[in-house]
Amino acid sequence: MTTTTATATTAAQQPPEPAAPRRPDLRPQFFLDIPQSELVATDTLLQIKDTVIDTVESHAMSVIYGDAGLGKSFSTRATIQEMNPDLILPLDFARSRPGPKDLREELFHQMNLGCKMPGTPTAFDKLLRETLPRRPYVIVCDEAQQYRRENFEFLRKLWDTCDPKPAIVFVGGREAYETLESDPALASRIYIRLEILAMTEDEVLKAVPDSHPVWRGVDEALLKRVDDQYALGSFRKWVRVTKHVLKAMEYFKADKVDDQVVGWALKRC
Repeated sequence: MTTTTATATTAAQQPPEPAAPRRPDLRPQFFLDIPQSELVATDTLLQIKDTVIDTVESHAMSVIYGDAGLGKSFSTRATIQEMNPDLILPLDFARSRPGPKDLREELFHQMNLGCKMPGTPTAFDKLLRETLPRRPYVIVCDEAQQYRRENFEFLRKLWDTCDPKPAIVFVGGREAYETLESDPALASRIYIRLEILAMTEDEVLKAVPDSHPVWRGVDEALLKRVDDQYALGSFRKWVRVTKHVLKAMEYFKADKVDDQVVGWALKRC
């Protein structure tokens, strides 16, 4: 009985296993997750890759912005896949309009700091200023159009007071860019401003057939029809059309994309 009690006491006194770092899934997510979809080295992907790499090497702040559905988040995620995941600090939030408190707490969790979370903004910022320079972290702020001005100001002050500085990449809609540009202190610190535009017709004719086997060998006139009538150079819209085209081919028992298949698909978009 004595031995059993001692063993139980010793086990109870053992420290708990350290919690695993809270790491979100940083892999690029294909819209609608269509089987056989492939990553295409579009001009957008290559521009974003160059921007992210340059920003990281320069320990700078940059912004990638543009309309929804043009591949900003996807291409950024595809780029950071090639980097050390332990150095990527993604500030992604399920809730809309996060505040500086949310950013502080998320950075704390992402760095897996083994201490008690500070109770005041001043103490919290001091901890972050001391911790961030220890490793070449990259802060990735996706959906930055949801950020309040205070969030940008918080990150700017944090970046200013760290030595060496973390790289910060803002990714979002035009609202994010306009907020950054409206504040001279923020605007003067932006290293690269990359506006993402819709694909041109030539880019569509090159990229779409590489994105999914269903489009390979399809007449260029049909590709142009889809783009002119619906997609307008948006990769997200092209993915949606692809899903409907695959359904149409099942419906008509077709073995290739033709006018009938395209017409049926476009009516469902």
